[in-house]
Amino acid sequence: MDGSPVLDRDALLALLDRMLRAEARADAPPQAERDDWMFGSIDSTEFTEPDEHGWMAIAPSSLPRMWIPRALCFWRVVVSTGGTITLEQMAHPAHSLARWPAIEQAMRAYLAMSDPDLTLTDSVVESSTLH
Repeated sequence: MDGSPVLDRDALLALLDRMLRAEARADAPPQAERDDWMFGSIDSTEFTEPDEHGWMAIAPSSLPRMWIPRALCFWRVVVSTGGTITLEQMAHPAHSLARWPAIEQAMRAYLAMSDPDLTLTDSVVESSTLH
C-alpha cells in the first residue's frame, strides 16, 4: 500500500460529495470538455441525464440541476452501491481521478482494502490519463 490513509465507505462518500459540490457548475462546460461532464438533478432519487452511451448516475441531493464531473459521479456510484469494478473500467479515461489527486489516493487505499486485486496501479492511472 502507498501509505495513504484508508477512509471508510461513509468518509469516502462524504469526500466525493464535497468534491462534486465544489466542482458543480451551472453553465455548460466548453464543448471540447463536455464528455467529461454530466447534467445532474437536484433529487437524490433522480438520475443524471443520460450521456451519449446511455450512462446515468444518481445525483447528490444538494445539487440543483448542474453540470458535474462524470468521473466523480462514476466513483460515487461504485462506492455507494458497493459495486464491483474491473481494471478495464478503472482505466477508462472518463473515470480518471488524475484531476483530484487526494481522491485518487483515497480511492486507491479504499480499493486496496476492499479488493487487493483491483487497486489502481500507476500503469492504470497513466493509461487513463493518456487517452
